[in-house]
Amino acid sequence: MATLVEGNQRAVLLAENNLQSSLLKESIEQQLNMEIRLISPERIGQLRRSTKDYNVDLIIIDYPTMDQAAVRQYHEVRDVFSLEAQEVLINTSPGIRHSEMLRWQRLVGVFYATDNLERLITGFKCILNGEMWMSRKLVYEYIKLYRGKHCHTTNPYYTKLTRREQEIIKLLGNGASNTQIAETLFVSENTVKAHLHNTFKKIKVNNRLQALIWAKDNIAPHELA
Repeated sequence: MATLVEGNQRAVLLAENNLQSSLLKESIEQQLNMEIRLISPERIGQLRRSTKDYNVDLIIIDYPTMDQAAVRQYHEVRDVFSLEAQEVLINTSPGIRHSEMLRWQRLVGVFYATDNLERLITGFKCILNGEMWMSRKLVYEYIKLYRGKHCHTTNPYYTKLTRREQEIIKLLGNGASNTQIAETLFVSENTVKAHLHNTFKKIKVNNRLQALIWAKDNIAPHELA
């Protein structure tokens, strides 16, 4: 996943057009120097007919406002947004069903309704730096639902990665952050990001979570140990 340069990001916020959403939008814009367009759920179906530019980096989704009809309409018009746009769920319940996460193909962050603005800003900074923002438990459950079984033998395609890419994807498969990978391999974080970007293209995944799942699916446990 490409790292975004702070101050150049554009996003849409799918949320009710009310005072609370407007204040959240303004706060994120000010603290991250990000341009955000607020779109209410009932207008999602109209996006395809719009002439506006929706080339954005992030799609911020206020989860409680998205009923089944809104989610269905969103997926029907998802292609009006940039293919590279990452999805972030906010105001979710700590008890959110992990199967719900499978509905969002480019999900990189999950925030709870109990998270304050400071935590939101911290999380968004991590996401814009190429990291994921969700609990380890949520990631673990997501992986279980996504693949349903353990890999017993390493996929031959793994050997097509360079030695450094193999090292990095194994560390990522063990849950390491970019900073931890850089410290382990004695390289810069920018080097790690460049290798991850190339690796993602080679294994045909869109984001860090999908790469982690790929590692669990295609690299035998003894390789990851």
